[in-house]
Amino acid sequence: MLLATDTQKAIGIKRISQIKRELFAYRKNVAQEAFDKSPPHIRKTICFHAELKARHVLMTFAEMSYTERQKIIWALNDLIDLSKTLPRFISDDDCELNSN
Repeated sequence: MLLATDTQKAIGIKRISQIKRELFAYRKNVAQEAFDKSPPHIRKTICFHAELKARHVLMTFAEMSYTERQKIIWALNDLIDLSKTLPRFISDDDCELNSN
């Protein structure tokens, strides 16, 4: 049984929140970094796949709504899955068609 007043509980909760922010300040938001550091042509691809509008290409991850950020994360995960199926390198020679 906790023998603290409501004021003491509120102070404790506030302090715990401060400690969490300090302890986990080093944590990166991988999706935010990936999107914000991407060049415009890659952002365009991500936004297209996320079914967002052209204006999103010029926005930062933090400027988007929660739903829009969620779509970006889904698109990034889809692109990661796609990249796993692609060969490491594709030569310019592959422009030539195989004739059977």
